[in-house]
Formats: sequence, structure tokens, C-alpha cells
Amino acid sequence: MKKKSMNRITMYNILSTILLQGIAFFTSPVFSRLMGKTNYGIVSIYNTWVSVISTSFGLQTHSTIAVARNEFPEWEQKAYQSSILSLSLSSYLIFAVIMMMAISPLSNAMNMAKDIYCIMLLHGLGQFCVTFINMKFTYEFDAEKNFVLSMVTSLCSVGFSMFLIYLLPKKVNYFGRILGNACTYIFLGIIIIIFVFSSSKVGYIKKYWTFCIPLCIPIVFHNLSGLILNQSDRIMLQVSTSYATVGVYSLAYSFGSILSTIWNALNNSWVPFYYDFTRNRQNELIRKHAINYTELYTVLSIGFILLTPEVYRIFAAEEYWEGTRLISLFSIGFYMIFLYSFAVNYEFFNKKTKVIAIGTSITALINIVLNLVMIEKYGMKGAAISTAVSYSIQYLFHAISAKRIEKTSKVAYQFSMRMFIPYVAIFLCTAFICYHIDNSYTLIRWGTALTLGVIELIRVKKRKAIF
Repeated sequence: MKKKSMNRITMYNILSTILLQGIAFFTSPVFSRLMGKTNYGIVSIYNTWVSVISTSFGLQTHSTIAVARNEFPEWEQKAYQSSILSLSLSSYLIFAVIMMMAISPLSNAMNMAKDIYCIMLLHGLGQFCVTFINMKFTYEFDAEKNFVLSMVTSLCSVGFSMFLIYLLPKKVNYFGRILGNACTYIFLGIIIIIFVFSSSKVGYIKKYWTFCIPLCIPIVFHNLSGLILNQSDRIMLQVSTSYATVGVYSLAYSFGSILSTIWNALNNSWVPFYYDFTRNRQNELIRKHAINYTELYTVLSIGFILLTPEVYRIFAAEEYWEGTRLISLFSIGFYMIFLYSFAVNYEFFNKKTKVIAIGTSITALINIVLNLVMIEKYGMKGAAISTAVSYSIQYLFHAISAKRIEKTSKVAYQFSMRMFIPYVAIFLCTAFICYHIDNSYTLIRWGTALTLGVIELIRVKKRKAIF
């Protein structure tokens, strides 16, 4: 792949991710002010349940699209995608029927009205379909289509939500945000299903389902464990404190997730090229680009932490400011996600999805235990510390697992822990210092961030590659 093509695809993927995740983030100040802490907390909990349903009911079949490109010839790819989508829809229908049969006890357990419960099921399906097509476009290097999809999804979701929030009374305006988001994903989900099946009218094909199921089932548990790791703190805060506390914590987390958005954008570009380089045994290229990638993400992460106190006070209403210091702790967790993704990508290339699931499940359990202890003692700060520690443990697990897999793999694992030590050390020092000085030394922080940013831009321009 030529550098120009690599840079072009990377830029489109960055823009797509910013639109799909970033617009939701950038509109958070507006929605948090319009809805208030309690209603914002309600929407946050609803979105958590939608993510759980979208992750589990569709069986994560789209996670096998990348590996299928190594297994089947190009002319079979559309048939494979159509077949595994039919598997997902069948699974989703079965789970949805069971959920509807138990609507009363389950909606009560979730503290959710029945109409919202039904919307949630449809919303989850739409969200799954958008993720499916996003994965298809990513591994077909069709970044332009991903960009258009992201733009439509983001603008429609935000615009419709705003319209409904202004129509509804303030006490229940959270329903406007829920319905606006859900309708967008439901509509797009229908379009995506038609699009995939129109390109290849294939349903059940034994060899495709047989290949897909053993790989995707562990990824369901991996992603569910990831959701527990990512969301259990909010649910446990809700039980221990209030929706208002969840609202403060969620907005701070949303702000911190800028780093997650950046990582998603870069990773969506990195993985297809990494798999391509790995298939062709281009080890020197892998190491070269990986170092550039790590340097870039570390500089962006450090710059983000340095600028956080002032930017967050512009981003959030004053009632949310108590969550400002948590963002440095969240940043540590997001940086560890970036680090462990190198090992997970290698594990997935080697079809070791069970190892991925085991690692995330163990980490999720550790996080729950830490939350039980830390939330009661330290509240929101305890939840943030638990998350950062859990993600650090997850990185160590996968780094060790990848080295063990290498012993029996045909391809080498190119990312030693020693390679990351300088970057991790600088990042952690910055995070801990910024946590303790809070909003002090503004000029020094901003001057350092600006200097680092200029130096990195010069380095990117010099190498003529984003990574």
C-alpha cells in the first residue's frame, strides 16, 4: 500500500470516527445542560443497556470479517458477509423474543419503562448493523463510505434528538435524546440489511457459519466483559449514590473518551495495514509504523491531559466540574487500551479469540471487585482508579499471552514491552503530575502541550506518513 493511500485512508477513518463518536462528544455539553445531571444519568444508563444488547444478541459476527479475508478468496467475501449477517439476525430475533416474553420482570429490574424497553431492543439491532457495515468498509479499505455513513448517523441522531428535547417537558426530555438516537439507528439498520443482502442473496451456508461461530462467540464474551469493565462503575455508582453522581461521572468519562475516539480512529486504520503487512511478513515495516503510531498517540494523550482543566470547564456546566480531576485517571485507562490493542490484534490474527475473551473476563471481574471496595470508600474517584488499574492489568495479561502464542505461531509478535517503556513512563508521569496539580500552572501546561504538538507535526511532515 502506498504512503499516499495509507495516509488518505487514515485521514478518512479519523474523520469518520470523529463524526460518529466525536459529534456525540462535542454535543455532550449541550445535552448535559439541557437535560440536567439526573436526566443525563438516565440516558447514560440506557445507552449502557443498548450496548450490552447490541454486543451480545448479534453474536459479534462482524468481528470475523477481517479474519475471513485470510480464509476465503475475494469473490466469496460478499457471500460470507451476507451469510453471517443472516446468522446475526436469526440470533437477534431469538433473544429479542425471549426479552419480550419477560418484559415485565426485566423492565422492572432495569428500572425502565416498557416503551423505552421496546425501543432499546430495536435500537440495539440498528446499532449492531451500523457496526457491521462499518467493519465491512474498514477492511475493504472503503474509507469514503465509512465517512458518509458516519456523517449521516451523527447529524441525524443529534438533529432529531435536539428537536425532540425542545418539544418535551424538561422533566422527561431524556426521552427525546433516547428516541432521536434510536430512530436514527433503526432506520439505518434497515437500509444496511437491504444493502448487504442485495449484494449477495445468501443465507445459511454451513462452511461460513462453521468458520464464524467458534471465532465470534468468544468475542461476544470479550466485548460483554469489556462493557462490564467500562460500564459497571456507572451502574454501581447508581446503586451506591444517585443518578446525579452518575451524570457527573459520565460527563467526565465522555470528555476523557476523546482519547478513545482518537485511538479508534487510528486503530481502524492501523489494523487493516497491520494484517496486510503481517500476511506478507513485512516485519521491518510493522516495527517502523508501530513506533511512529505509539509516538503519535503518546504525544496526543499528553497534550490532552495538559489542556484538560481549562477545556473541561468550557465543555461542562459548573455543576459537573467536580469530575475534572477524574479525567487524568480515565486517561490512564484509555492509554492502556491503546497499548493492549497491539497484542489483541496479534491474537486475533492468530484466531486466538478465546484468549482475548479470557483476558477481558478476568479483568472485568477484577474491576467489579475493585469497584466494590473503592466506590464505597472514595466514591467517583474510587471508580476511576479501579478502571485505570483494571485496564493496566488487562494490558499485562495480553502482552504475556501474545508472547506465548508467538511460540507456536507462523508469524512473529513484533511489539515487546521494552519498546513501549519510554512512552509509558513519560505518559504516566504527566498523568500523575496533572492529577495532583489540578488546574495550576496553566501557562506551563499549555506551553508544553503546544511545543510537543509542533514538534510532532514537524516529525509527521518529515516522514510524510501519519504513522
